[in-house]
Amino acid sequence: MLMMKIDIAHILPDIKSLPPFPEVTQKVITTLDDPEVGIQELVEIVQYDPNLTANILKMSNSAYFGFPREVHSLNQALLYLGTQNLFKIIIASGATRLYGRCCNGYILDQGELWRHSVSTAVMASVISRWLGVPDGALLFTAALLHDIGKLVLDYYVHDAFTEIMALVKEGNYAFQEAERAVIGIDHAAVGGEIARQWNFPDKIRLAIAYHHLESPEALKNDLALLVYLADLLVIILGANLGVDGLAYRGHPWVMKHFGLRVRHLEQLLALFWPEMQKAQEFFNLDFRV
Repeated sequence: MLMMKIDIAHILPDIKSLPPFPEVTQKVITTLDDPEVGIQELVEIVQYDPNLTANILKMSNSAYFGFPREVHSLNQALLYLGTQNLFKIIIASGATRLYGRCCNGYILDQGELWRHSVSTAVMASVISRWLGVPDGALLFTAALLHDIGKLVLDYYVHDAFTEIMALVKEGNYAFQEAERAVIGIDHAAVGGEIARQWNFPDKIRLAIAYHHLESPEALKNDLALLVYLADLLVIILGANLGVDGLAYRGHPWVMKHFGLRVRHLEQLLALFWPEMQKAQEFFNLDFRV
């Protein structure tokens, strides 16, 4: 039986029921696109949160950063890390708690959405360094949270799974297109609304909402294009796909937009694996494909 279509207003209670980012993390994310924010401002935000301070020290000493000596204090960590890496640690610490559950509607076991999200963030960093684009916290955050809408839409996808898959198999729909056709909304739009409700910067909100490149505005948004490309390459690797990864709409022109050719993909994928291995400890995960 076909379900009644829903809209953003219908799912607002579901968004409000998500476990929120810690208050400190939310404050930090709101400053991401403020070029005036530096180490001292971040210290003033995080110094009174003992759990976050402990995470900063733990992550600073992980293989992900590979500092030559052990970091023992918050000030020492901040000196070594710099502003952008500190942003990444704070955001990763806050995001971990969101992704613990299964997403049965997307055929994702517990932890698989987190692993896919981490893989996309790592791939985005690899691509940005390859292109000479600043590997900043905005890109990291948008890539890490690009599929956050699935946490809310999962229940509705589960109930409408038969109808969605019929469109995917018989109508050549991409999965998010089938979500919209059956449910009335897709996970990218839901993710954008979550970002809006949590007062994320517009750059992050739009990159999340546009990451499937289905609006004209998305085609001019380099942050969304980078997140899309990172997501696509991770899907090519088969890393914790979920059912929607098997029905993904490819846009080959994105590679051309960034000056990439097919021969570059093998090199990017080769660079990804060692970075992903280093990221395991940083993101507290058991990575597998």
